[in-house]
Amino acid sequence: MPIPPPISSLVPTRRALLALPLAATPLAAAFAAENSAGSAAGPQIRLPSGGGLRIDPGAAPTAFRAGIEGEHLRLDFAGWPEPIRLPARRARLIVALPLAGREMLLAAFAGEPDEAAATARGPLDLVAVIGSDGTRLGILGVEMLAWKGHAGAGFDTMLDAPGHGTVLRLARIASPPQASTASRHLIWSDYLAWRQGGPLADAAPRPPRPGTWQAALSAVRARVIARLAPIPTALTLNLLAPTGLLDPAAEIPPRSG
Repeated sequence: MPIPPPISSLVPTRRALLALPLAATPLAAAFAAENSAGSAAGPQIRLPSGGGLRIDPGAAPTAFRAGIEGEHLRLDFAGWPEPIRLPARRARLIVALPLAGREMLLAAFAGEPDEAAATARGPLDLVAVIGSDGTRLGILGVEMLAWKGHAGAGFDTMLDAPGHGTVLRLARIASPPQASTASRHLIWSDYLAWRQGGPLADAAPRPPRPGTWQAALSAVRARVIARLAPIPTALTLNLLAPTGLLDPAAEIPPRSG
């Protein structure tokens, strides 16, 4: 089935709303209330597949709980022995999207360890894709979600699953540094595909043009994929640091088109 064209409008759409922080949803109130009370286990999550995450095709949805535990966002899935742990700074659940007959849970978190780093490099949000590789439940991918750099540089990402979940699409709208290019906005889409026994694969319909932001993020993605094999259940910024994912300004060409 052909993939629908990329999003080309800067007007917020339903896809854009999916990328909003959890604070924009009714679930957020319960999640925040649990965590403000110091609970180590958040509220029961209710998702579109009927009260849980459909981890494998044809399987009943699996219920899970989420909560802050020290410096981690912890997610416990019923029937799975190992919890999923992500960095807790700005952590929030975004949405569950279909992929290859199963569902992926997308959770965002800060890409910097503290406020000083956010000030120095610009606040960066990452998104982790949590799901099954056919054998293990773990973290199948990590992508840049949003970044606000210096001199007007930055980008946002809108998430969906076109073609009834044949791929995950990350539609990017980026702003180069002021006066670095004649184009005010850069617009493109990245695609991720499920594969058996490993992290999500880059599924670009064609190679990105060299010297572009898309090419830079593709190179970072390849290094991230290498760090996610075998599929981990815990993610730290130290694990991601060698990939370039945590420093967009150093990876993205300043005069890219």
